[in-house]
Amino acid sequence: MKLRTKFSLFASLLIIMVLAATGILFLTFEKQHLIKEARRNELALVKSLASVGREALLRNYDLFLIDYIKTIGEGNRTVAYALFVDSDNRILAHSNPELLRHVVDDTVGLEAQLSDGLLIQVYWAISAEPQQEIIDVAMPVFLGEQRKGTARIGFSRAILEEEIKEALNKTASRILIVALVVLIFGLLGAFILSGTMTRPIKVLVNGAELIGQGKLGTNIKIERKDELGWLAAEFNKMAERLEELDQVKKDFLSGVTHDLRSPLAAIESYVNEMLEGGIEQFAETGIEDLTAIKNNAIRLSYFIDELLDSARIEAGKMEIEPELIDLTSLVNEVVANFAHTAVEEKIDLRTELPTGLPKVCVDGDRIRQVFTNLISNSIKFTPRGGRVTVSAEKMVEDNEFVRVRVSDTGVGIPPEELDRIFDKFHQGKDIFEYLYRVDQVLANSGKTLDSFHQVKEVREKVKRGKGTGFGLFIVKNIVELHGGKVWVESKLGEGTSFIFTLPVKSDKIKK
Repeated sequence: MKLRTKFSLFASLLIIMVLAATGILFLTFEKQHLIKEARRNELALVKSLASVGREALLRNYDLFLIDYIKTIGEGNRTVAYALFVDSDNRILAHSNPELLRHVVDDTVGLEAQLSDGLLIQVYWAISAEPQQEIIDVAMPVFLGEQRKGTARIGFSRAILEEEIKEALNKTASRILIVALVVLIFGLLGAFILSGTMTRPIKVLVNGAELIGQGKLGTNIKIERKDELGWLAAEFNKMAERLEELDQVKKDFLSGVTHDLRSPLAAIESYVNEMLEGGIEQFAETGIEDLTAIKNNAIRLSYFIDELLDSARIEAGKMEIEPELIDLTSLVNEVVANFAHTAVEEKIDLRTELPTGLPKVCVDGDRIRQVFTNLISNSIKFTPRGGRVTVSAEKMVEDNEFVRVRVSDTGVGIPPEELDRIFDKFHQGKDIFEYLYRVDQVLANSGKTLDSFHQVKEVREKVKRGKGTGFGLFIVKNIVELHGGKVWVESKLGEGTSFIFTLPVKSDKIKK
């Protein structure tokens, strides 16, 4: 069953239930109202008879009373009888003229004569044809302090209930007509509303089907300002993100293929050269070729390590073995490994480490990996003649941590990239498009031509050693596993600083 049909049926059922409940409640209240109104009319009629009887006694004019009782009997179907008796319980006026001057001696009459106030009695009139239940309402009549008579009217309960039933039937008929009209318009409104709700859902379903077919760039148009409009907007964001992830996957596979194939191809090339050249050729170039093979094997091993580290991080299985380490020695060791590269690139690689820097409680191999990634990136994105500085200081605001900074005077990072720089694969995306956007931002900010030459130079360096996109992702997770934080500060054309904190106590490390 379609959603629109379900919604229409549900709305119809709800409308019918509401109308039925409303009708029943209204009829119940109407019945109670009619009963109360009948009681008020009965009391009013008896009071009126008592008032006329009192006037008749004052004027000693029984005919006036007889005429009035006759009028009561003719004008009201529910009146079974009406009478007025004197203090001796003798009938002065009766709706049945044959009973005039008779003495009332039945139980109901005697009870009415003894009552000092309004009295209502219900009994079955056995002598009547047919037998019926009577509601006898009696009220005494006083002249001064002396009781001179009693006004009584008997009402037929059957006729009274019949009249109430007739009134309720008329009311029910009117309610039914109104309910039918409301139901028709309600069903029409429910059908239209279900259409307005299911139409955008169909658009969403069609969009989902297109995405399922591989068309990840699908964008749907639903102009609404409610939850469905919000859902459509989120759907479009999801589609855009899926398209980005698909492109990332393609770029990653391309990068992985290149990064695996390049060192393997180089190793194969050098090995073939050594095999074809023989002993004499090996004597001339063998050491250089073996060194090249070793470097490519290291490069391949480093890439595989990054893949494994990334997988461990995502599986939550990366483990660290913290110990107290001299941070100054560790930094100097890593910087020394990049000294040759810095000289080749004509970059001033320096350290600014104060004396008395406390030891840090870290996994030495993992933190060495952090420094290696950050320094490598800084050199890669810094043009010739630039500077890369590694500095550290004990935090004043929190003496249980040491703050480390790796700064460069490179091209910088666009502001919109700062929040995503630590995302997985981010560096593995089209880095040349990224540098092109740096060009554009620098041009719009009025930087000098030197900035553009720097970007061009950096582009050439990146082309020689494009990253995999795992480096900063791994850096962030290693630092956070140690209980620290890492962030980046950057200005286009001026440089970038990666700052992170390391604990001096083991209790800060995540278990």
